[in-house]
Amino acid sequence: MTHLSASAKHAEWSSVDAVDVDTEMLAFATLADIGHSDAHLLRTNRSADRSAEQWARAILEDVPGEVRAALERAWKVIALGLAPVGTERTVAGWSIAHASPDYVLLQTESTFGFAGQLLVRRSEKGVLLATFVQFHDPAARAVWDRVLPTHLGFVQSLLEALADRLEQTSREPIAGPDPR
Repeated sequence: MTHLSASAKHAEWSSVDAVDVDTEMLAFATLADIGHSDAHLLRTNRSADRSAEQWARAILEDVPGEVRAALERAWKVIALGLAPVGTERTVAGWSIAHASPDYVLLQTESTFGFAGQLLVRRSEKGVLLATFVQFHDPAARAVWDRVLPTHLGFVQSLLEALADRLEQTSREPIAGPDPR
């Protein structure tokens, strides 16, 4: 299994850090055999302002149109089986496997032979976004290895963009009713 270490952080300081995947994070995943995991933490003292599902929507849905289109293209390239946006019990087309105020676990399957889960978890440290992947065959691993740098760049940029939005709205309340 590959884990990305916190030493893979960007050189310049930001409020987003790659963090080590630990056993506590892995306990949220329901995949039988995790072959890849990575995690990023948006450090904010505003994590209690939203539920975990609202944070997931802020990260994956509340983005500019060109970002949303880029995400959809990337997910299409790796053949993720996503529901249409707005479908009940989904976030950005990812099925909600479990949701509580403090965490939401999203999941999907790829026709290339792997399953993926995204964990969004709020805590006193901030908002965590972790990715877990289970490979059903070696060819699926090769596909993932080719897209991994793009995945990591997307995750970092999505969280940095959210950090920028939080900074811009620091005087405005960001909590609202959960749309689903």
